[in-house]
Amino acid sequence: MAEYVGYRTQKRMQQQKKKHKLWKWLVALVVLIAIFVILGAAVKVAPFDKAWTKTAHGFTWLGRQIKSAWPLKSSKKVVAADFLPEGKKTANYLLSITKQIDGATFQSTVVLASYDSKARTGSLIFLPSDLLVNTPGMGTDQLSNLVETDDQKISSTLVTVENVLGTQVDRYVMGTDRDLRMILMQLGDKFPVDVTSRVSFEDPSLGVTLDLKPGRQTVDATTLASYLTYCPAGKEVDLAMTQAAYAPQFLAMFRGVDTGKFMAKNGNLFDTNASNKELAGMLSAYASLKGSSLQPVVLPVKEFKFEKTVVHRVDTTALPAFVKKYVKSGSTVNAAKRVRLELLNGCGVPGIGAKASAAIDLAKFQVVNSGNADNFNHPDTLIIVYSADPNILAAANQLRNELEVGTIQQQQSSQTVSDISVIIGKDFASK
Repeated sequence: MAEYVGYRTQKRMQQQKKKHKLWKWLVALVVLIAIFVILGAAVKVAPFDKAWTKTAHGFTWLGRQIKSAWPLKSSKKVVAADFLPEGKKTANYLLSITKQIDGATFQSTVVLASYDSKARTGSLIFLPSDLLVNTPGMGTDQLSNLVETDDQKISSTLVTVENVLGTQVDRYVMGTDRDLRMILMQLGDKFPVDVTSRVSFEDPSLGVTLDLKPGRQTVDATTLASYLTYCPAGKEVDLAMTQAAYAPQFLAMFRGVDTGKFMAKNGNLFDTNASNKELAGMLSAYASLKGSSLQPVVLPVKEFKFEKTVVHRVDTTALPAFVKKYVKSGSTVNAAKRVRLELLNGCGVPGIGAKASAAIDLAKFQVVNSGNADNFNHPDTLIIVYSADPNILAAANQLRNELEVGTIQQQQSSQTVSDISVIIGKDFASK
């Protein structure tokens, strides 16, 4: 019996020794990890800092994979109030990406993100950058040039898009191709791309040369940023189609990403009138859209020869049906029913047309022409109506109320460009 008890005791002591050794190893491992974290993350002593950065990125990647594969995960609800204007069920966000070449800034990407919270659908309307537009107070120009001529601001682009689509833009976001590259680098190292036809060009803005053959391939962040924001002259519609085709894949990258933290980190990259909370909410809403609920489309256009160059103008025949289908805003009206408006500078103040446009409901009025009046000595604003139609007369009165100045006159005219002409006087400029 003594030998049996002694054997059991001996066995138990051996097990305890093994446990003690295991604990010693665990403690040693914890101490080593703590030292590694302190030297790499806190003190940042080389080469521990680089090793820590790679380790942290690895755990972040692993966490995303587990989160995306976890079958019992609960999806975070998108709260529409986080990004919709107060009292509205829809929102229109204007997105612009600029590039710099030879010291000049131009827009390569203009998108209207139009979201309907009730139907939980969203469209992304891509406007080709060579689109020939009439900008109030600035005359006719290509969409790509508006930021440069507007002193690096988006206001003229905003007014122009509102005018083209007959809707109100609630928020705007303007960034650069370098900002896009920085965002992509945070989302991954390599990105799969389906190239439909050979792409070969040099992008001076990002300093990269692209030569992509047709087919599915993997590219880095710089190449993808260039592929989505640059094209040789004459290929602007093709670029818009490429952007629209890649949009669902781009938005899918943000599923599982904490957009609140993401915007807290990156929100200061952009020129925007939206808060980080609004940007995060809109991004989450679009990232959650799948299948037919997400509608990336290109504005219908027609080729137009301008100064020996082929550019594009809006296809006015197809526009009303397009707007009705893809612009979600409740303030949108059928473009065919909008009152055509001509704005003429009669006071000599630069940019007065843009100021007047900002005061006008562009869901009701479409600015079809802008320019200078016969002279700059008009003390009072004149609202000239070329029709006896009661609806046009009512619109003229609405226009006077919105401008808060103006005398309405009726004239007969053979011109069919506009229903109403507004000669902007010094009374409006002095407001």
